[in-house]
Amino acid sequence: MPTGRSKTRRRLRRQFRYLYWSLTVWRRWGPVWASAVLIGLVACLFAGGSRLSHELFFEIYDHSRYWPLLITPFGLGLSVWLMHRYFPGASGGGIPQAIVTLEPAGSVLRDRFLSLRAALGKMLLTLLGISSGATFGYEGPIVQVGAALKYSLSRRTYRNEGQARSLILAGGAAGVAAAFNTPLAGIVFAIEEMGRTFDQRASRTILFSVILAGLTAIAVMGNDTYFGRASAAELELGASWIAVPLCAVLGGVLGGLTATVMLRLSERLPGPLHACRLRFPVLFAAACGLVIALIGIASGGTTFGTGYFRASDILAGHPEGLENYGLLKLVTMLLSFISGAPGGSFAPSLAVGAGLGLNMAELLPFLPATPVILLGMVAFFAGMTRAPLTGFVIVMEMTDSSTMIIPLMATALIAANLSRFLTRRPLYEGQARLILHPAAAKPTAAPGAN
Repeated sequence: MPTGRSKTRRRLRRQFRYLYWSLTVWRRWGPVWASAVLIGLVACLFAGGSRLSHELFFEIYDHSRYWPLLITPFGLGLSVWLMHRYFPGASGGGIPQAIVTLEPAGSVLRDRFLSLRAALGKMLLTLLGISSGATFGYEGPIVQVGAALKYSLSRRTYRNEGQARSLILAGGAAGVAAAFNTPLAGIVFAIEEMGRTFDQRASRTILFSVILAGLTAIAVMGNDTYFGRASAAELELGASWIAVPLCAVLGGVLGGLTATVMLRLSERLPGPLHACRLRFPVLFAAACGLVIALIGIASGGTTFGTGYFRASDILAGHPEGLENYGLLKLVTMLLSFISGAPGGSFAPSLAVGAGLGLNMAELLPFLPATPVILLGMVAFFAGMTRAPLTGFVIVMEMTDSSTMIIPLMATALIAANLSRFLTRRPLYEGQARLILHPAAAKPTAAPGAN
């Protein structure tokens, strides 16, 4: 018969083992959970800062429509100067920088792109670009910021290279989920866009991170959809489906051509412009800002900013004055890209797609406009990124349009496959390869390659 003293010892040993196990679990998973919550908070801060920057710009624009002739060139020039001087790891759109750190050859770049300094610089300079009226979004940069926060704060918890990649994947996925309030799209994005090195063991880390970051963002900002709700949008089976191939072809071709142009401009600008960008990056950015300002003034201010509000107006049935928005927004997106200033093209590409969808809806007046606009959004995004899964999931979640899932899937698939004939590599993968090239790793390299 065990004595009372021996029972007490066994009970104490069990309690100590449980305490030791709990502390071990917390040491391993605590930083992962805490960084996921932090990503959600940072995404909220980024979103709020983006809106305030946008509103600040338009308050100045409403005072005088000619102020952008000064503000936009100065803002982009200042952004490039600050990047070269203080934040070299903050260059580019964010997604290629996160992808390249998953490559075996890119692991040496993690201290550059995934440092807390790079994350801070990416946020500040992206907001500076948005407040200057350039066509930038924060949704691409939040991928790099999320990956940097997850990697930097949790790096002591991983034991091998596979776990390090899991943290980077989870950080990028959590950033997308929190920025757009699209948890499913965050997971799909991690697998489709960043998942060339995807490890099945990363799934738990990704799910935990997406859930915690998403819940944090919802707690702070609410559970609203990014572009409003289009739950009533529906494309009935039959003659209405003519919109699917038409939008897919238009978006796939234009998206593929856009990706091709962006990759080529990342490597080299035509003629003397290339040498000018290399030798005088600040002046070149200011010149791009001046052209963006001129286009914005000529369009009545519609092309300034991320494109979020204009796309929301188009989806809400208020397209007045936005008939040429898609193509003009595409031009300002390309100009913002080649300027070299940090900022993303993820959300602006959806705004371009909304403008193109509006044009297609005008050509198909016998169809309801909202479903056609949604098809235009997913077609251009899928054509530009060659990421059909991410495309239809993110548009569906951002607009609460689950009734459109089959047409969106079909459009995204056709557009992405058409894009393959126009560009050899997907946009973000191609930009990541340029970063790994020695010539593209120099501080004066092209914007998409930095």
